[in-house]
Amino acid sequence: MQARLLTTAPEKAEADALILPIFEGQSTLPPEAAALDRKLKGAITQLLADREFRGKFMELVPVHNLNTLPSKWTVLVGVGKAQELDMVRLRNVLQSAGRVLRKRGHRRVTVLLPKDVAARAGAADVARAVTEGIGLSNFDVGSLKTRHEQAVTQISTLSIVGLDGDKAASAAVKDAVVLADATNRIREWVNAPANAFTPTVFVEKVKEAVKGTGLDLKVLEVDDMRRLKMGALLAVARGSDEPAKMIVLRYSGGRKGGPMLALVGKGITFDSGGISIKPAQNMEMMKSDMGGGAAVVGAMLAIAELEPKINVIGIVPTTENMPSGKAIKPGDVVTGSGGKTIEIINTDAEGRLILSDGITYAVKEGATHIIDIATLTGSIVRTLGPLAIGAFGNDPPLMDRVRRAADLAGERIWELPTWADYDGLIDSEIADIKNSTVPWAGATTAALFLREFVEGRPWVHLDIAGSAWQDASELKTVPRGPTGSGVRVMAQLARLLAES
Repeated sequence: MQARLLTTAPEKAEADALILPIFEGQSTLPPEAAALDRKLKGAITQLLADREFRGKFMELVPVHNLNTLPSKWTVLVGVGKAQELDMVRLRNVLQSAGRVLRKRGHRRVTVLLPKDVAARAGAADVARAVTEGIGLSNFDVGSLKTRHEQAVTQISTLSIVGLDGDKAASAAVKDAVVLADATNRIREWVNAPANAFTPTVFVEKVKEAVKGTGLDLKVLEVDDMRRLKMGALLAVARGSDEPAKMIVLRYSGGRKGGPMLALVGKGITFDSGGISIKPAQNMEMMKSDMGGGAAVVGAMLAIAELEPKINVIGIVPTTENMPSGKAIKPGDVVTGSGGKTIEIINTDAEGRLILSDGITYAVKEGATHIIDIATLTGSIVRTLGPLAIGAFGNDPPLMDRVRRAADLAGERIWELPTWADYDGLIDSEIADIKNSTVPWAGATTAALFLREFVEGRPWVHLDIAGSAWQDASELKTVPRGPTGSGVRVMAQLARLLAES
């Protein structure tokens, strides 16, 4: 998708659809749309006066322009109550509107930002939110269908009216296209069925994606993992006929020997639970258990284009978690590459096992800051639902930057505790630590386990088990399907660390 700021008056903009955001309860027309409304003989004013359109969040009413304007349609989009609108909701409402418009065959879209909408944040933040919202609408969850009820197009051109050519906003638009494209790419991977996205296929997809990016790719095979004594990752992989892989991507944008940010993502391409097998209901969704690993790749692709002055290493341990005669069993003890012994209490707590070897690899490679990201626990889903990423850490300054990165990315993050009061939850009587424990504080327990491997480095753990896929029918305010959670957060974090 191409995107730009436009200084043309909205009634002169050429587009298939001209989007006009309206607040809930707004009874008068925004001044910026007055000339537009005159061309339409007062149609928009009449819709507002008759309360045919009320501006409720994600409400959408198209008005045919009947050849009175260079644009074909004017589309009123409700953005909800003024006091509730932030950049997360602006992205979501435009992503939803974009999906509707592209299904109607619209390729060229213009968004008119009235001053009361544009003033909700700085010009760059608004421009980023609008661009990413429309860009994210180009993802098609039904891409594997051989027959569609109707042809689904892609929005190819976005113009934004109302920011008056602001330089920072123009730069934000350019970056937002990169970030939206990277997010959509990994949404396609997360959406892929597990039989078509094995660890081997994952590697092939990454090889194809990094061509021409300048990223350095290294793939560790099973023999490499044995040499490096990655006993935790290999233990999880034992139950599958698919060989495990570890994908390592490097971006060298900083000075040699300078700070290195490590992004470590869980790449379980299908999670049956292993011997501690999951219930059959909804197990098909476990194809998306590689969402954290995919997000790391997406972030690395975006970082390569955004070119922050920092060194970044992306690490994705990837395997299936399957039950078989070779699979690990509850009660087994394995040894990770860092030398710690781990008692297996629950084979369905496998994500933290493979991440432990990924984090240890990052430490050995010289990482100075570590972010791990994973669809890790049902506990975080029950706590935050699909609306937010759960965050845990050991370093307040790094956590503050992660929060700022999330604000820039248009994602919600909520920090949960790792207080010393929880110490003892992962203690084992027969090994150094255990991988599962009491039925409560499950997300915190997983974070405590991962903290054992960071060797004191500044670290933040992002649990995206809820935010990586939105399928709650009760929530009408968030677009459904795979979200690409974490891609833009990690890319923006790299930029913030580079600036500091």
